Order: sequence, then C-alpha cells, then structure tokens
Amino acid sequence: MVFGWGKKKKVEYDEPVENFTSSSQTITLDEIPKIMEDMVVLRKGTLAAEIKSYRNRIDPQREVLLKIANELSEDELDPDKLDPHFQIMVNRGKKEVISAIKKEFANSFPEINSPDDVIRFKKVATAGINKVGDMLGKHSRVIHTFAEKYSKKLTNDLKDLTDNLKQVDELIDNFAATENSVQTINQLLSSREKTLEKISKQNLRIDELKFMINEKNEKILKLKNEINEIQNSSSYKSHVDIKSQLSNYDSEEIKIRHNIDDEFTKISRPLGKFVHISSHDKELKDLTAKLASTPYDVLDADNISGIKNILDSIVTGIDSGSVSVKDTSKSKDSVAEIKNLIPSLITTKEKFETKKLELHKKLEDFDSKSLQTAENNLKRDESDILDASSKLKVFEDETLDLTHSLPTILHQIETNLKDVTSTSYTISTDSQ
Repeated sequence: MVFGWGKKKKVEYDEPVENFTSSSQTITLDEIPKIMEDMVVLRKGTLAAEIKSYRNRIDPQREVLLKIANELSEDELDPDKLDPHFQIMVNRGKKEVISAIKKEFANSFPEINSPDDVIRFKKVATAGINKVGDMLGKHSRVIHTFAEKYSKKLTNDLKDLTDNLKQVDELIDNFAATENSVQTINQLLSSREKTLEKISKQNLRIDELKFMINEKNEKILKLKNEINEIQNSSSYKSHVDIKSQLSNYDSEEIKIRHNIDDEFTKISRPLGKFVHISSHDKELKDLTAKLASTPYDVLDADNISGIKNILDSIVTGIDSGSVSVKDTSKSKDSVAEIKNLIPSLITTKEKFETKKLELHKKLEDFDSKSLQTAENNLKRDESDILDASSKLKVFEDETLDLTHSLPTILHQIETNLKDVTSTSYTISTDSQ
C-alpha cells in the first residue's frame, strides 16, 4: 500500500492459546493416524476460535472506517478556499475513497462458526482492506492535504485492520505448517509400508533363489557322480586308450605318407611332364594328377591297374621323347622301381587303414552321448548357479539397505510427531 501509515494503536486483549506440555509416550504405528486426526481437529477448532476473536475485533474497526467515510462524505472541505483546479481533483479523490470504503466495508465481515469459515473470512477481509488501502494510496496527497483531520483517523484504523489481518495470516500459516507436517508423517508411514512390502517380496525372491541353488547343487553332485562313474568304467578306459592309439596313428599316417611321397619324388619330373601331355581319358588324367600331387590318396587295389598303365605310358613317353628327362636310363629304372613297389606300398597303406578303421569301429562301441549329455548339463547348471548367486547377492544387499532404512524412517516419524504435537513419542514395533 502506498498510503502512509502512522504508528499502530496498541490494543490490549486476551488471545486464546493452545497449551502443550512436553511429555514422552510409547505408541504403536497403528495409533499414529488417530493421534494426527485428533490433533488436526483440535488445531482446526483452536484456529477457528482464534480467528473468530480477530474477526470480532476487526469488524468494529470496519464500522469505524465506514463512519469516518460517512463523515467525510458530508464534509465539504471548505470548497470556497479551494482553487477551482484543485476542487475537481479533491472532489474526485474524496468520492473514490468514500466509494471504496462504503463498497468494501458496508457489510459485516463473514462470521466464523466453523474452521471452514476461516478462509472465506480471510479472502473477503483481505480483498476489502487491500482495495481501500490502494484507493487511499492513490489519493494520499489529496487526503493528507485537504482532509487532514480525517487522514490520521483513516491511517490509524486501516493500519490496525491490516496488522490484525497479518496476525490472522500467521495463524493460518501455522495451521498450514501443521497440515504439511501431517502430510509428511503420512508419506513416511506410506514409505515404511512400501519398504516392508518390498522387503517381503525381496525375501521371497531370495528364498526362491536359494532353493533353486540348492536344487542345482544336488543335480551337480549327481551329474559329477554320473560322469565319474562313466569315466571309471572299463568301456570308457578302453575308449580313452583307443583314442590315444588313434592319436598315434595320426603320426604313423604322416610317416607312411612321407615315405610314399619320397618314393614318388624319384619320378616327380617325368610324372609331372606326363600330366601335361597325357592323352588318356578324363578319369585316368585325374588319377595321373593325384598321383603327382598326393600319391598316398590314390594308392589302392582299385587303382593299381590304372597306376601301372600310367607308369608304362611314362616309359613309352621317355622312349619317344615326348617326356623329356635328363637321364633316360635312370628315369626308366626309377619308374620300373616304383612299379614294382606299388603292390608293397598299397599293402602297407591297406594294413594301416584297416587297423585304423578297426579302432574307429571300436570307438563306436562306447556310447559317448550319455557322457556328453552329462557334461553339458553340468556346465549349464554350474552357469545357472553363478547367475543365481549373482542375483542373490544383489537382492540380499538391497534387502539389507531397505532393512537398515526402517529405523531411520521411524526416527523421522517420531521427530515430525514431536514437532507437530510437542510430545515426544517412542514408536513400538513389537506387534508389527
């Protein structure tokens, strides 16, 4: 407000005060809602009584301001002494101030018979006082200069009205703080319930994981016993021995291949030449090419006739000059030597292949599927346990944190209860 106020006129009165005595009580969580409900009801009643006291003090002040406005309305303010220019301004200011006071203060402020009437009273009183104050501020110079004897009365009375309304605002704000504290306590109670529900769900999940881990451990023990029994069986030991022998056969095969390659290296030049000039059919040409590159693979009884045919053709080629060699005689002797060795080489290979085949057949006597299945199941179950154990650790840590938060929530509830009720409460959870 722009209107200049004077010092507040001090008014002595007895104000209803809500008395609190600090004490300590032990309560359960179930009792808290009733305690808060009773307290809010009491505070509402006290608030209504206190605001009613202010309303009954303010309303007569409204009547005083209305009376002053009526007096000002009848006062001509010595119009003869006023300059015509100022007379218009004074009359307009006087009219607007009087109009505002009569409009806003003609009716009594709302009665307060219940807590629900408090806000309506505050709204009406605040709006009226603000509008009158704004109007007095707008015409402050006019009122102070040309209606000086009314200025002090208006100043003091409106100041008293405003100060009393400020006290009303403080009382309402205090009750709002109480409502906020009650809301905080309700939120804390709700938070505690949600925390307990989450702990309960977490514990169920923890139990499920522990049960699953125990089941998996039992299965793992059975699988390990099953695998151990299989691996201790004579058939498995024989199987392992055969695999070891086959491993040795791999090195023996390399040796045989190497020996055969060494023999055919002696005729590698004429054989290589013959590959490119041979006029044999496709099948024999393919045999010639393989004989030149990997003789071991084609040395068998089915190919002996074709191999000898190829070797004879090489000799013919050497004689005719179509297969060029450095030393004709030596090359022909080498071909003849290889030709004579062919049956022996084939026999060596076939004996080796027969023994190897027999070992592979013996491997089939052992049912490796049961062992592989048991080992795969063991690996899967061990992986499941690792995964479940990791989840279990997370749930246990979260549950521990939630459990540790419960005393903190209770302490916050006790602190807020003390702040709002002025009573120290100890919350017992024995029955919870």
